[in-house]
This record gives sequence, structure tokens and C-alpha cells, in this order.
Amino acid sequence: MGRIFLWAGQGSTIDGEIDTACLARIHHQSAGDLKHQGFLVFEVPVGLSLPKAIAWINVRSQSGDVALALETATFPSANVRGTSVFYLAHNTERRTHAELLLQALVQQVPALVNRGVQPDTDTETGSLAFTREINIPALVLSLGFVTNLADRTLMLERSHELAHGIFKGLLPWSRRLAERGIGLPFPPIQININGQLCSEQGILVEGNAYIPVDLLDHYAVAIPRATTAGWQHYGGVTYIRAIELREVGVFVSWDAETRTALLQTLLSFKPEALGNIIGPGYLLPSDYEAFLKQVNPAGLQKFPDIAQLYQAEAAIEGVNPDVAFAQALLETHCFASSSLLPPAQNNFGGLGVTSGSREFASFPSAQLGVRAHIQHLKAYANQEALVQAVVDPRFSSISRGVAPSVEQLSRRWSAEADYGAKILAILRRLYGSAGLL
Repeated sequence: MGRIFLWAGQGSTIDGEIDTACLARIHHQSAGDLKHQGFLVFEVPVGLSLPKAIAWINVRSQSGDVALALETATFPSANVRGTSVFYLAHNTERRTHAELLLQALVQQVPALVNRGVQPDTDTETGSLAFTREINIPALVLSLGFVTNLADRTLMLERSHELAHGIFKGLLPWSRRLAERGIGLPFPPIQININGQLCSEQGILVEGNAYIPVDLLDHYAVAIPRATTAGWQHYGGVTYIRAIELREVGVFVSWDAETRTALLQTLLSFKPEALGNIIGPGYLLPSDYEAFLKQVNPAGLQKFPDIAQLYQAEAAIEGVNPDVAFAQALLETHCFASSSLLPPAQNNFGGLGVTSGSREFASFPSAQLGVRAHIQHLKAYANQEALVQAVVDPRFSSISRGVAPSVEQLSRRWSAEADYGAKILAILRRLYGSAGLL
């Protein structure tokens, strides 16, 4: 029987009502239920940082174990609520495990709103270290939004029911791994790189596709500095987990029917070019719409043509529409209502009016709002003349060409030092949602 690691992870505090102590109480009660059933449970010490919690688990874990982190979430709108389980993107087996856990929890506590299971690429950071850097299968359970009164009340007043639901979801997950037989040889998979089926094969480990490092060298694919969990030595061959390759600009997807890992290096695409403001995009308007439906369906209702507008306006000026749309998602909180930038202002880039003013610009239509955003990006990215008439109120105030990539927008477009990193994280989520990363 496999062992279970539980971590009361990163709680979100609202007026001091919800914090790590609340999560710790729920996870301690879940551990008690599991121990009562004869499971060996490791409770990660409360208060450890994420890197230390991962290290604590990796030192003690072994084949057949599983790990679960509990967390809470926040959102600008108090109406957003619900429970989700995050799993390692493109891992169909881990998705099944996440569904088992969430189904059991919602059945135990029907008052929860089920937001479904989600790949870790659908998070603000574009990935979750807890799902990727731990040596054993790991999931992250987001119990609810502390910015929502109903969710907050559930977590505070019904912790034992939540704990019992977690217990009931962990049982089938752990037992499935035990029944499957962890020590069996890894099954082979096919590998397709840039549309060409390779003669060498990869292996499937815990639902993850692994690619021979020698094969990647043959195709001149850069090897990322993967974590310990991202490497596997088997049968005299060293493999790297396919998902790690996204860090060096490789788009990764999976064909379940043929058991084939699909890698697209896009020779014109380089990892350092991911955040380039000028250039083509890789997504369709439907990809933008599908993503927005996941994160904030109301935003698409307010601006039904927003995806087409970004693609069209960006193409006119040569700006990468994927980058522009990712930045708009960040600035508008995924096109959610905000007292700072009301939807009626059609200001999707957080553009100001004049230096020294606290006012944000306002545009008479969504199209002009998108156009102004695109023009502002182009002003930063290069010195080429605009194709269309200027509608950006601060276009002439920018030193042209000082920020050709989104990383260089940090402390320029925004005073935040990690502003560019936030845009890149959302961009990776967009690509992950479309199956490209």
C-alpha cells in the first residue's frame, strides 16, 4: 500500500480570516481519517516554504507514494468561487487521479461549486512546482476562493466534512497506483518531431512521456536544466520528461490513440523569442475564446469580438497578437469588471492619459481600445511608423524601440519588476491551453 504525503500549502488571507492554519486543520483531519484506515501518512510540517516542502517530500518519498497540496485562491471579483484540482499538464493519468479526488470531495460536500480539474498550465505562473518537481505523483487541491463569502464560510465552518471528502478521494487514487504495479517495465511510446516519425522510441513513466536525450541531440533540440523529477535512466538510456522541453521553446502534445509524443520545434521559434512583441502569433481567435471561457466566461460576453479584434489589429501593425492578448488578460484580470478600469472605458492595456495624471484613457469602442493597445506595444518594440492613425494618447511620449520584448516592459509599462514575467506566464498558459506547450 502506497504512502500519502499531505501539505497544507499556501493559504490566501482576507482580513485574517483564512490562513495556513485553516488549511493545516483540514489536512490534519484528513490525515487522521487516512491513518484510521491503516494508511501511512506523512504530514509536511506547517510553515515550510514551497521549495522546502518539495525537498522534504522528495527526501522521504518512494515509488508508489502520492502527494497532495492544499491551497486557497483569490480573485478580484467576489462572485467567483469554486473548488479545483490541478494536475501536471498533458498527463492523462494524472488528470484521471484529479477527477477521482474532486468527484469524491464534491459528493461529500455538495455545497462546493465544482470548477473541474485543470492542467497546471492554467495557473497564473503557467506551471506548478508542486506537480512538476516532486518525484512521486502529485496534485494541488484549491479548496475555494477566500474572496467569496460562501467559499470562505465553508472552509471555516465545515472543515471536517471537507477533510473527509479529501480522505475519500485519496483512497482510490492511492489504491489505483498500488494495483497497477509500480515496478513493471515502462511501456514504449512513439515520437514525432516536426511531423517526422522517429525510429527511436520514448517511454511512458507515471503517465508522462519521456524522450531519449540522444534523439534530441540528433535533432539539435536544446536540453533544458530539468529538475531531478524530469530525468529518467532506463535500459542504459537517459530520458528527459517531454513537458520540460517547453522551457526551450518546444511545443509538446500527445496523441493518445497512437501513443505518440508530438514535438514541434518551430525552427523560427526560439525560447528567447517567446516574449518578442513584434512577430507572428501561433494561436487562432478560437484559442483565445476557449481560454477566456475557462477563466472568465463573463469577459467574453462583455466583449464577444475581442479575440478577432486582437488578431486583426495586431496583424496590421506587425505585433504578435498572442503577446498582446496575454498582456490584456493581465491588465484586465481576464476582462473582469474593475473599479479601476471599468469595461465601458475599453482600455485593455491600462493606458494612461498624460504624465502626472491618475486618469486612465477611455476609448469609444472596443476596436479603438485594442488599436491603442497595439500601437502602444509597437511604440516600445521598434521605430517603424504606424500603419493606422494614432489613437494611443501616449504614443509620442515613448522612446521608440527601447523594449522589443515583454521582459523589458518591466518598470516601464508597469513599475513592477516582474511585470514582464507575469505576461510570459499567461502567454505560456495560453499555449498550454491550446495544446502547444
